[in-house]
Amino acid sequence: MFLNIIKNSIEAIPYGGLITISVTIKNNQVLTSIKDNGIGMTEEQVNKIGQPFYTTKDDGNGLGLMVSYKIIEKHKGRITIESEPNKGTEFLISFPLFTKNRT
Repeated sequence: MFLNIIKNSIEAIPYGGLITISVTIKNNQVLTSIKDNGIGMTEEQVNKIGQPFYTTKDDGNGLGLMVSYKIIEKHKGRITIESEPNKGTEFLISFPLFTKNRT
């Protein structure tokens, strides 16, 4: 799932750019941010991301992010996307923090 999002970020900066990945723990959540300064997306595109067969790429099939969304959902996680055309995109992924009880 992370590889798919990072691959999409790489493809969104065709002439070079920056991808920033950060991981923090807050309020019993593991928060991951994957941010690029690529081509970005419109609000309409962001709202369709994760739907089967929807893609913004000429050679995409629209299944990668759909599967990523399902993986996140199955692990009780959440994903949000913030994007602006010509400024970049940030995927924010959160999962509940798992701690093993030690007795």
